[in-house]
Amino acid sequence: MDYHLDIYLRQSWHDERLRSDAHPSQLLLVSRLKVIDMLWTPDIYFLNVKDAKYHEVTSPNVLMRIYGDGRVFFSIRLQLTLSCQMDLSKYPLDTQTCYIQLATFAHPTSALVFKWMHGTRAVDSTDNMKIAQFSLEELTAEPPGILNYTTGQFSTLSARFRLNRENGYHLLQTYIPTIMIVSISWVSFWLEQTATPARVTLGVTTLLTLTSLAAGVRSELPPVSYLKAIDVWIGVCMFFVFGALLEFVLVHHLAKKRKFPGRQRKSVKEMFFSSDDPEPGQSGAKKQTHVAQAKVVDRVCRVLMPFAFITFNVIYWTYYGLG
Repeated sequence: MDYHLDIYLRQSWHDERLRSDAHPSQLLLVSRLKVIDMLWTPDIYFLNVKDAKYHEVTSPNVLMRIYGDGRVFFSIRLQLTLSCQMDLSKYPLDTQTCYIQLATFAHPTSALVFKWMHGTRAVDSTDNMKIAQFSLEELTAEPPGILNYTTGQFSTLSARFRLNRENGYHLLQTYIPTIMIVSISWVSFWLEQTATPARVTLGVTTLLTLTSLAAGVRSELPPVSYLKAIDVWIGVCMFFVFGALLEFVLVHHLAKKRKFPGRQRKSVKEMFFSSDDPEPGQSGAKKQTHVAQAKVVDRVCRVLMPFAFITFNVIYWTYYGLG
C-alpha cells in the first residue's frame, strides 16, 4: 500500500530582500546548505509521506539560484515513500491511482499560496522510465487546492499517477500453471474406473500442488478483507480439481457396487445406499457391478468439466480483464 519516488522538487518565488542592482538575468549560484538555511524557503511537507531522505552523495543534492530582480529558483532531490490506498479487488488485473500531495505547514493562504509554474510541465517524468510491475499510463497535475484546518487555511498541490499493472509475471507464474494443473486433473476421466492408486494419486497431487501455489500467491499480498480476482481464480480452479477427485469416488463406488441378475432395476437411492449383501436364495449368484454406469459418468465428465472451465474463463476474463 505504498510506493517509492525519487524526485526533483523545484520551486520558484520572488524575495524583494534579495533584489540587487545587477541585471535581472544575472544570477548567484548557491549550493551550500549552510547558506541556504540562512535564507527564507517555503515550509513544504508531504501529506501522505511514510519516509523521506535527502540525497547527499557525493555532496548534498541542492541548488539555489538568486537572480538580480529577486527571483529565486530552488531545486532539491528527494527520495520518498508515500502511502497509496490501493483497491485490490481486481488484482492482478487492476489499475491503481496514487497521489503525491504537498502543502505548507505553517504559512496560511494569507501568507503563502502554491501554484504550478506557467510555461512548463508541472509534473514530468524521465524518458523511457521502467517500472517492474506497472506501466505509467497517466501523470496529471491536479489544480491547486485549500486545506481547512482548525489552525487556518493552507495551500496545497497534488499530482496523480495512474498505474496499470503488468500481467506477464502473473500469467507465467499463476494463470498458466493453474490451467495446466486443472487440465491434468481431467486425465483421471480416461483411466480405468478400478485404477484406484493412479486416480487417487493424480487427484491428491494436483490438489496439493494447487494449494501450495495459492499459498505462495497470497503471501505476496496485504491481508485485505475483500475478495480479489486472484482469489476467485484460485478458488474456482481448486473447485474443479476437487470435483475431479470427488468424481473418482463416485465412479469407484459404482464400479465396485454389486448387483445381482434377475432383480428389478434399482432406483438411484438404492444404487448408492443399499447393502451389497445378496438376498436370500441368491448367495451363489455371479458377482456383477455397475461398471456401465461408471463409464457413463466418466464420459459425461470428459465433456462437461472442460466446457464448464472454458465458460468460467470467458466470464472471468470478460469481467476482470475488460471490465
